[in-house]
Amino acid sequence: MEVVTKPKDFIINMALESGGKVISNFLLHGLRIKNSSDKKLILKDIKFELYTSNTLVKEIVYQGESLSNIIKKFAENGAWLGKGFGAKLFLGEEGFWNPECYTDSVEMRPNQETGIFNEYFVVIYDKVIDKLVIKVNYLQCEEEHVHELKIPLIQYKNKNQYILPLKGSISTCGNYNSLPDHRQHYSMEFAFDMAQYNVDQKLCYKENMCDEDYIVYGKDVLAIADGEVVDCYYSFDMTTSWNWDERKPYIDKYGLAAQCGNYIVLKHENEEYSFYGHLLTNSLTIKNGDKVKQGQVIGKVGNTGLSNCPHLHFQLMDGPDFLTARGLPCSFLNITDVAGNRLNFIQEENIIVHAE
Repeated sequence: MEVVTKPKDFIINMALESGGKVISNFLLHGLRIKNSSDKKLILKDIKFELYTSNTLVKEIVYQGESLSNIIKKFAENGAWLGKGFGAKLFLGEEGFWNPECYTDSVEMRPNQETGIFNEYFVVIYDKVIDKLVIKVNYLQCEEEHVHELKIPLIQYKNKNQYILPLKGSISTCGNYNSLPDHRQHYSMEFAFDMAQYNVDQKLCYKENMCDEDYIVYGKDVLAIADGEVVDCYYSFDMTTSWNWDERKPYIDKYGLAAQCGNYIVLKHENEEYSFYGHLLTNSLTIKNGDKVKQGQVIGKVGNTGLSNCPHLHFQLMDGPDFLTARGLPCSFLNITDVAGNRLNFIQEENIIVHAE
């Protein structure tokens, strides 16, 4: 039996204290279960155990009909997770799963595999959840076995000090609390989008708005910290379709720009990288290899790539490659909420923050 997770080393827990309790919030992007033996086996259950200081807090178990259903649905719908742009976008790599070896039942022949894709956990408890234990129970040669895997949960702390990449009152959306949004993608787990409302607190305030009608369009985008430009694209001049078949030819021709539009990747100290997407065509003020200072204008907000209106897509990563790097939470020095209270992380979906 082979059990592998994505990520495999640790999982980031975005724990938040509220009302005397701690809300633990974390995501397992992928779980692969493979029969690596030369004999068939039968899966009995998949169990997730959540711990704090070695105290079991909660169990989540897939067994019986629920287990059969997730295995069958994974076999029917998970072929695209094996290779290609989609596999990289959602898992950070190709080949984590091999669709040719999927089983559609709890009976697994040698080399067959199954999996769980994007398992979300939200737990309210007195203390933060600090460990996930995965137990796979199976029957083989009339003997019951349990394969156990332990994964630590950490609360990530940024290694550098950052400022928000836009100034003024900024509306944010698509953060990690919006489960089906950016978070399901590997590098975008903690990404979010930024726009601005007009004086009536509306993003869209009339019919048939053009790009120039949006308040945020053309606004300066700032470097969140000192760094170096390690990747950028400046000349993509269109928005692409949300239909994959229509977008794929542009992906094949332009690569990442067809997804993110014009973009910039900055390398900061301690191997943290910031990403800025959907920028205005030919607005970049930098090029690869340039050194930048915190607060320096590096481009302008646009509406290029896979975008439904002018906005800035932002994320922090542990590497320079948008498709293979791991997403990281990003705290900011200079943001407050609408009441003037100091914020570090943007932890709520659809809130307005102010940045000086």
